Formats: sequence, C-alpha cells, structure tokens
Amino acid sequence: MEQVKSKGKLQGFVRAILGAANEKADSLHARADEQERAALERYRAEARARSEQNLALSLAEARANEEKRVMTETLAARRSLLSLRADCAKEVISDVRKRLEAYPSAPEYAATLDGLLLKGLAAIPEAKSARVLLRREDISHVDHLRAAAPGVQLSFAEAFINLGGLIIEFPEQRRRADLSFDTALDDLSGRFNEITGFGMEGGDGK
Repeated sequence: MEQVKSKGKLQGFVRAILGAANEKADSLHARADEQERAALERYRAEARARSEQNLALSLAEARANEEKRVMTETLAARRSLLSLRADCAKEVISDVRKRLEAYPSAPEYAATLDGLLLKGLAAIPEAKSARVLLRREDISHVDHLRAAAPGVQLSFAEAFINLGGLIIEFPEQRRRADLSFDTALDDLSGRFNEITGFGMEGGDGK
C-alpha cells in the first residue's frame, strides 16, 4: 500500500515537472515566434527602405544622365546652328562686297556720290566749308560734287578707301561723316554678328 502511494506521488511529481517544462517550452516558443515576427517585420521595413533608397538613387542618376545628354545635344545643336548662321553671314557679306566693288563702274555711281555728299552736309547744316575724302579712282568726280553743293566751300583729297563712297570732314565743327562703302560693309558685318549670335559662346560652350 505504501509503495502504491509513493508511486502515485512520483508520477504526480513527474507530471508537475513535465507540465512546468511544457509551459516553459510554450512560453519560449511564443517568445521566439514574437521575436521572429518582429525580426521579419524589421527586415521587411529595412528592405523596403533600401529598395526605395536604391530606386531614388537610380532615378536621380537616370535623371542626371538624361539632363546631361539633353544638355550635350542642345549645345551640339546650338554650335551647329551658329556655324550655319556664320556660313550664311559670310556668304551674304561676300556677295555684298562683290556688288560694292563693282558698283563704282556703274553709270549711277556719280549720282550716288552726289547723294552721299548732300546727306553728309545735311547732318551739319551750319557748315560753310568741308573737306571731302575720296578714293584715288574717284577724284575725277570732283567737279560734279562741287556743283552739287554750291553753297558750301569744298576741298578734296585722296583717302584710304577701297570700295567707294566718301568721307566728309568739318574742321570748324570738329565733326566727321563717314559715308564710305568700306565703313558701311563693316557696320553690316557687325550687325550680322549681333543678329546671328557670333561671339556668344563662352569657354564652356554656353
């Protein structure tokens, strides 16, 4: 009888130990599950953050590369356009120069000189005398030029003018009217430079 009681107590003790062990195991398992869930959530969050960061970096890099490509192509197109404009301007200036070089041989050149003289004198209406500078080849026009402005005392001299036209000096007024074709062509070239954008590119191509 005593042995049966002892055996019952031993079995109860074992069950108690096993029950406590199982409870502890269940608690550890639940804690492990919670830690695992937390770790997985943390990993997923970190992975999403890394993915978003990498995506943002990739987008930023792609955007920078695209902007660089667009800028490079824009500058190349602009240089090409400037080159085309320069070629067109050179062609126009060359054509104008050829026309001016041929014009002094035209019958109407004498009347043109008269008109230029009167235009220059009109700029200084109070002038009583003036000095007219001509090409060496145009000195033969002195008589009709003098006749075109009888109210002004004119003197004439040769000047370094290549294309034609004339220059009027007003010594008393300390003024000068440059109506030479040379200066007109230079002015035209300068205006083409402004219109077509020559000289606008800096060292960086902008």
